[in-house]
Amino acid sequence: MSVNDRLIRGSVILFYFLIGLEIVIMISPFAGFFYAGYGPVLNFLYDIKATSWLTGFFLPHAVIANNDLLNFLNGLGRSLFSFGLIAFFIGAVQIYSAKFRRKGVVSSILYRWVRHPQYLFLAISGLGLLLFWPRFIILILYISMLYVYYLLAKNEEDRMLKQHGNSYAAYMQRTAMFIPGNPGQKIFHIFLGWIKSKRLALAASYGFILFFAILAAFGLRHYTISQISKMYLPEKQITAVSIIPRSDQAIKNIFDVLYKDSRITSILSEYRQKEGQKGFLVHLMPVHYRMQGLFVAPFNSGITSGRISTWKNVVGFVFPSLSLFRHKKMMGRMNSDDVLLIFSQLTWPDGEYAHADEALNFSVKHLPLLEVLVDLENRTVLQVQKTPNRNLWGRMPMPAF
Repeated sequence: MSVNDRLIRGSVILFYFLIGLEIVIMISPFAGFFYAGYGPVLNFLYDIKATSWLTGFFLPHAVIANNDLLNFLNGLGRSLFSFGLIAFFIGAVQIYSAKFRRKGVVSSILYRWVRHPQYLFLAISGLGLLLFWPRFIILILYISMLYVYYLLAKNEEDRMLKQHGNSYAAYMQRTAMFIPGNPGQKIFHIFLGWIKSKRLALAASYGFILFFAILAAFGLRHYTISQISKMYLPEKQITAVSIIPRSDQAIKNIFDVLYKDSRITSILSEYRQKEGQKGFLVHLMPVHYRMQGLFVAPFNSGITSGRISTWKNVVGFVFPSLSLFRHKKMMGRMNSDDVLLIFSQLTWPDGEYAHADEALNFSVKHLPLLEVLVDLENRTVLQVQKTPNRNLWGRMPMPAF
């Protein structure tokens, strides 16, 4: 392999690996360093209306949906991510130990079933990431990387044929490239086998798959929004999104308690009259919600973010138990009688304020303004205070659901 090939291969894998590790870095003490570089990219995409949708999410990430399948996908994502990485490292140990011992063509254990298990398991891990951290930009990167993996695999096979000749050719004949039975190759020939140019056919397949994947993701986003606990309160110019499932009446009751407190009505009136804000997005969450930092940067308020900050918790988060329905536990302790509400401003990319009924629009960014702590049992407001106008990682786009 030439120096240029090695540089391209190494750069592509490193870039994808860093993007893929967003899930891990996000919950580790090194999040700030990572987002210092990645955050500006997301903000750049958000600031252009034509690309703002790339920063959006198409599956629930921060909420528990009113749909077991959607919640299952989140837990499945973490499990696939973990499984893929473990299997990838097993394959890496196998191939590099064989090289060290100069054993020639590796065709046992993982390599007995497929010729490129490392790429296969990186793809599985990437799929897991996509299900757990489902930004549109990661969907596009994921599909693009599948094609890069294919090209890298073909390049490796050409080198192996030159180096090992008939022994590797025989191995290719009896072993699938990525998936036993080569279903991808069969589908490719059915739909695009009539195109004489292999490169043109590959480019066409990439375009078709990317188009339909994005189309499906838009459909999933629409379905996800229909399956979360949300409520539009036009008289208050508020869109409320509950982290845990709540009925419309339960959400309304919480706001009835809120609006009896003059501190809240005074602050919201100030935001509307002095700053010209048109509406708010309000997240309702348990006080001990573990992912609070997605919406607000914790400060000396006496309310903890529940951020996962130890390696023990990181490992427990990334490697969930065998049960794939543990999404609720991942969210933190949910049985508190208190509820925390985060009021966020709504702005378009040009800085103009958005209305509350536009809160879940792709191009609308939400940043926190106000924290309110409510005692549901006694129907009283315990605490009201303004917050820093940023989330835990700065002012970058974060999921609304």
